[in-house]
Amino acid sequence: MITKNSCPCGSTRTFSDCCAPILQDPALASTAEMLMRSRYTAFVQKNTTHILATWHSRLRPPSVDFDHKIKWTGLAIHEVTGGTASDITGVVEFTATYIEGDHLCRLTERSDFEKKDGLWFYAGGKTELHRQKIARNSSCPCGSGKKAKRCCLC
Repeated sequence: MITKNSCPCGSTRTFSDCCAPILQDPALASTAEMLMRSRYTAFVQKNTTHILATWHSRLRPPSVDFDHKIKWTGLAIHEVTGGTASDITGVVEFTATYIEGDHLCRLTERSDFEKKDGLWFYAGGKTELHRQKIARNSSCPCGSGKKAKRCCLC
């Protein structure tokens, strides 16, 4: 169960013991998965500084614009290849879910990470997006237990 102190990245740890330190200092991400989880949390929190700082310089956009109508609802890690403290590259495959308007969206990505000067950076990836209309009387996909029409579709 997710509580107000749970880390948005979906780990079993509290935010203060999980992504919070990495958001303050990306050097604390010793693995590609840790960096990817912190980047998801940064998207949830609309933390532009962390997202840009952890994007590989050869691919980094000049800015990040957030759609304030998006509500992030979860992260599932499917596979991690490499990306350990002793590797210089890694791949993390995950699905991030979010609600946009009256749609549940599932963004599946196979992300590439590279280590440069001892720090992990996001180096692009292949994405696939699925959108599904949310029925107003169904359970809200945010996990609140309420009907969608009384929760995120209000």
